[in-house]
Amino acid sequence: MKRENPDLYAALLLGILLHTLLCAQARYGARAGLLALPFSAAALTLAAVLFARAWRQLEGLRAPRWGLAAVLAAGSAFELLRFWQLIQTAYGGAVTMLGVCLMLLLPVVYLRRVSAIAQTANVVLSLAAVAGVVLLISIAGELRPANLQPGDPGQAGWRQALLWQCSLYPEFLLPALWPDPDKRGPHTAARLAVCGTVFSAAVHLILELYAGAGARLLPVPVHTAAQAGTLSLFKRLEWLQLILWSMMVTVKLALYLYAAVRLLGGRGNKKENNAVGLDRFPCYFLLMAFLCAAWRKADTETFFVWQSRLLWLFAAAVILGGGLQYLCGRKKRC
Repeated sequence: MKRENPDLYAALLLGILLHTLLCAQARYGARAGLLALPFSAAALTLAAVLFARAWRQLEGLRAPRWGLAAVLAAGSAFELLRFWQLIQTAYGGAVTMLGVCLMLLLPVVYLRRVSAIAQTANVVLSLAAVAGVVLLISIAGELRPANLQPGDPGQAGWRQALLWQCSLYPEFLLPALWPDPDKRGPHTAARLAVCGTVFSAAVHLILELYAGAGARLLPVPVHTAAQAGTLSLFKRLEWLQLILWSMMVTVKLALYLYAAVRLLGGRGNKKENNAVGLDRFPCYFLLMAFLCAAWRKADTETFFVWQSRLLWLFAAAVILGGGLQYLCGRKKRC
């Protein structure tokens, strides 16, 4: 039964954690983040739950499906660009743009079936957890409470933390696409929102304990902390860290591709554990290569900020449209 209906929760959670590790690092104070955490988790949960219920009313319409598919395609291209920029910054440009595309896109062919995405995501999530524990042990001696920024974060600091923690990623909306209602219920949204916001607050707390206010000036804070750890495990095994980063991004790309195929296929795609056809991959590779070349010099951080804002507007429009559709349906039945 599990092979027929694989659980994609690990893949969704992995995508949210990857956003924090590569984009939303050291963007707000640790104290403000801990204060804003319950409000952020509640806001994200509410948005995801309402979107999932409203989507059932509108999933037959072409405009919302194509709109979300376009967001996923643009997001996939910028994930490739962000990983390439990480290599340029942290590894001295060891891999070219073409190499990054081949390294991340070719494994997606294997991950074209949902069961493969689910199994690989569980493995990668376990490896990431082990790497996180090793990182904490490595920098344990460098974590100093004196590095925490003193005093009240103030209204501005609290608002900044709330805005960053409330960033809406596609992973919060994707459960609405799955055919099994149990996988798009409130419990799934709540688990994703709570785990995502807690992880974000924990990363900011650890980075502030490690580098204080200077954490915000580091280009890739998590990578810098890993390289400077007492054990220096990540520095000696640099290639393992690069493989882990690439595996996380590849799982996200495979998840986005599968979700886009479901969106473009409409309601005719009933079975959840179906494969993305091999005939689609040449077009997919060409599209990603074209977008990466066109947006090569674009600011990825600005894109992800605007992506969150557009997703909030998109979710609000779907919730409003779904509510109106539901009310009109009730009137007709009466």
